[in-house]
Amino acid sequence: MTKSSNRSVERAFAVVDELAENGGGRVSDLADRLDMPVSTVHDYLQALVETGYVSVDENEYQTTTRFLEVGNRERHRLEIFKAVRDELETVAEETDEHATLMIEEDDQAVILAVQEGTDAVNLFAYPGARMPLHATAPGKAMLAHMPDARVSEIIDRHGLVAVTSRTITDPDVLYEQLERIRQQGYAIDEGERIAGMVCIAAPVLDKSNQIRGAICVCGPRSRIDETRRKDIATVAQRAANVTQVNLDYV
Repeated sequence: MTKSSNRSVERAFAVVDELAENGGGRVSDLADRLDMPVSTVHDYLQALVETGYVSVDENEYQTTTRFLEVGNRERHRLEIFKAVRDELETVAEETDEHATLMIEEDDQAVILAVQEGTDAVNLFAYPGARMPLHATAPGKAMLAHMPDARVSEIIDRHGLVAVTSRTITDPDVLYEQLERIRQQGYAIDEGERIAGMVCIAAPVLDKSNQIRGAICVCGPRSRIDETRRKDIATVAQRAANVTQVNLDYV
């Protein structure tokens, strides 16, 4: 593929990302936001409409569920998704909170599956949502089981961006937490990505001791006190262990 072809693909996906981020848009608005010629944006949109990934109604363009189809196909191919499906539902039922399975992809934490308990708050969490590894309990649980060189590479490439006022932005502090996570077997974030929320996550390791993902429970800080944190950590660790065993038989 030539450099010009690469550039065309990058621009086409920039159009898609802009549509998804803003829930749709008109050609001129997209061109302004992307700093592209109107004619160029129009050509990309027409190609995307023809392939079924974008729809248009009264000159308003938006992404279609074709992307959902692609993502779900990939999700169902992943061994860890097959291994965790029943267990994640049990976690949500036992804690009454918001339970997720997250994996690492392209140096980010990505939600692969979500289950909501009866008391779960609306976090607008959905499969495919991405977030910084260092700002989430499952992200930190995964970082804790990566080689130091990989962790350092991720920090060098992306930095430690402050998502909230409680996000860890000091590499030394992060490394100290990662060591503690390895020792205690689970990670906690206290409003580091979502203010007022406490999230507790346990890593999922395979039989080769390689990190495959993390199971996380999130709830409001007002109802997750120290005692309940230990109980939730136990539930998450048990689920991670069951998922690890299931991975051997997927």
